[in-house]
Amino acid sequence: RRSVTMIAAVAWARRGVPAAIPRTEAPLDEVRSSSTPTETSARPIARDDQRANQSGKRGAIGNDIEDSDEDDDNIETLPSLRANLMYYRDNEQDPNLTLHDDDDDDDSEMNDFTLESTDLMLIGARSEEQFSTLEVYVYEEPLDNLYAHHDIPLPVFPLCLAWLDCRPVNRLHSNASSSSASNMVAVGTFAPQIEVWDLDVLDALEPVAVLGAGGSLAAMDAETAKAAEAMAAQGRGVDKAGKKKRKKKKKESAGAAGHTDAIMSLAWNAQQRNVLASGSADHTVRLWDLTGNHDQSLLSLCHHTDKVQSLAWHASEASLLLTASFDRTASVVDVRTPDSARNFPLAADVEAAVWDPHNSHLFVAANENGSLQCYDARTTAGAVWQLQAHSKPASGLDFNAAAHGVLATGSVDKTVKLWSVEGDQPKLIASRDMQLGKIFTVHFSRDSPALLAVGGSKGKLGVWNTLEYEAMQKKLPNAEAALGGDGRVLGGAVAGIGALDVNSSEDEEDDAVGAPMGGDKSGSVREDDDDDLDNGGDGGAGEPVAGPSETRQVRTSRARSSRGIKVGRKARHSGRRA
Repeated sequence: RRSVTMIAAVAWARRGVPAAIPRTEAPLDEVRSSSTPTETSARPIARDDQRANQSGKRGAIGNDIEDSDEDDDNIETLPSLRANLMYYRDNEQDPNLTLHDDDDDDDSEMNDFTLESTDLMLIGARSEEQFSTLEVYVYEEPLDNLYAHHDIPLPVFPLCLAWLDCRPVNRLHSNASSSSASNMVAVGTFAPQIEVWDLDVLDALEPVAVLGAGGSLAAMDAETAKAAEAMAAQGRGVDKAGKKKRKKKKKESAGAAGHTDAIMSLAWNAQQRNVLASGSADHTVRLWDLTGNHDQSLLSLCHHTDKVQSLAWHASEASLLLTASFDRTASVVDVRTPDSARNFPLAADVEAAVWDPHNSHLFVAANENGSLQCYDARTTAGAVWQLQAHSKPASGLDFNAAAHGVLATGSVDKTVKLWSVEGDQPKLIASRDMQLGKIFTVHFSRDSPALLAVGGSKGKLGVWNTLEYEAMQKKLPNAEAALGGDGRVLGGAVAGIGALDVNSSEDEEDDAVGAPMGGDKSGSVREDDDDDLDNGGDGGAGEPVAGPSETRQVRTSRARSSRGIKVGRKARHSGRRA
């Protein structure tokens, strides 16, 4: 039996924001000094026979004192005594230790965690049946090498991520400033609160902030009280005469509180850095002030009638928010006038929705039936174009911020596709099976726009360098890529541990299908690039060719392999709707 494992969400950190040398909650030197008990030294005591021999040699008391001082200087260091425990104060003094601390080993270990200027950081929400983690990866772009840097245990299944550079500060309890850029990530889970974690802390045990903890508890208490009142009213709803009593309507509380169900979507406002939007299974969208009251939201939007699956802030209009729900509508809302939501019909339950960064009035929604729909936010006349992109749910969707009209989609049909949407009808550029199982999320890097991060049902994260296709090289003429010995672009790095097989023999054939193609033992994949395009159309698709220019000199000394990491848990596609 194969255990359920997956990467449900992926986010890129902006280059230069993560700390070059991450920190820990308690530095090792401090831990060592604080945990070492107070030592009680025992003065070495010579044996009686040794004392007798020494006393026979000494001629006078004065000489005896001098000789005693000399013996103290020359005596071998003995262990310290504490109760019945004997130990040496310093490992260098212990004759039983042949391998002593080596500064070179410490430096090597530190280098494993040190980020170089060319490194990129990714965050993946990983889940397995019994465990969930927030995994931090580092992608060495000159080497096309992806490895796990560190991970953070999560108490609840993660559903969505949003990277942000604003450190949360609760003004009610602190006067600290959050003006400097910080390496943070907001995590939405099946719990009705939002956790914000510091990614520069290797051994973080608690989030920096929890948004909506107090408000969600108050809201759930109110829901419980309302349900209890409804049940009681149902029992006394008919009087003795058989006439139904009229119930007086109570006014709803106007104060914004918190979510009462799972957090299914998050969106950070890069222009208004202290604002975070969240969509929930409770049908609401809420705005949070990262530098204000963390217990209650700033604003609650209730224009949807079902779970809110996707959110996206406009690239240039800071107040415009795109929302998409399982009520089969996408909405554009100006949060300054929240009652003025403009709704657009969708063909099926939505999976993702994004703004076109190059056409500010257009947005695209990906649906459960595998279709894509593009709308003009200025009018409700109908879709600009529609496309049946996949045969199964199109669960991942993202625009390339640098290449005009390039859209990436990922699907439960296990394929990742690149589309050109510059005309009236999209054209297929490329299609690839990343060997990651069912695809749940795709995201382009804003710092290296040719790189596409992909997460799927096998619990691994992959990075596809799309420059292996000539059509992408033309759209990104100044981009650089690492080249292999055959001159082809390296672009299929994979990191992470996949699903664990309880009965591996039964799934041997399936494992062979999902095994890395041409990969080394480290887990990095070098996949054959002559994938067949299953959706037809040329669109510039073809066999990958060499990059437009040779990559700069790379650091071969830091070619690290993908290391073993903790596996996590999560509930996939249908679970996201719980």
